[in-house]
Amino acid sequence: MKVYGSVASPFVQRVLMAARIKGHDLAVEPPPGGSMQSPEFRAISPMGRIPVLEDDGWTLAESSAIVGYLDEVLDGPSLLPGNPRERAHARLVETLASHELAGLRPIMVCKVFGMRDEPVLVDEARTTIVAGLEALEKGRNPGHVWAAGDSPSVADCILVPLFSLMEVIDPIAGTSALVAEQPGLAAYRDRAFASELGGRTVREMKQSFAAILERRQQAQQST
Repeated sequence: MKVYGSVASPFVQRVLMAARIKGHDLAVEPPPGGSMQSPEFRAISPMGRIPVLEDDGWTLAESSAIVGYLDEVLDGPSLLPGNPRERAHARLVETLASHELAGLRPIMVCKVFGMRDEPVLVDEARTTIVAGLEALEKGRNPGHVWAAGDSPSVADCILVPLFSLMEVIDPIAGTSALVAEQPGLAAYRDRAFASELGGRTVREMKQSFAAILERRQQAQQST
């Protein structure tokens, strides 16, 4: 079993965290064909996005689907609480994080990688993120150690990597301050980052992202 993608991606990290919670480590390899645009990769990823899981020759795209599959096939603790209401709450936090923090994508394109110069788009993205963080602050129980309970769950698998990305790009995009405005989320983030599970996610993303930026800088200097 392996994952095609990059450990710099929060969605790849979502899958890796799910496996790690259950006590497993998954290998990460570059997309087949060498890029997400290759015909080989597009044949196994309908949207041409990472991650894609390969399990004994069978492939599955989209991080949410992969996390659900791993929870069913891997030994180890469940990624969802046992109580129906607690399970529903974990899915609520997972959904809010997945959908409402999507404003990070235009910030990555415009601010971090400089592929487009659209300040209005960036401002709209920040507004979306702020609203999402406010919803998460209201939606989660502040008494919980993790995102939706006292044990890590599917909610942490998406929230920790997204918060890690916000930390990684903060020098360019000023995104960590947005989390700091929500005291409950900020406290959760600090606990998660201090844990072995969350700390590993942050370290891997920082190291991989720094390498990506260095390669981009070298490529620009050579042109």
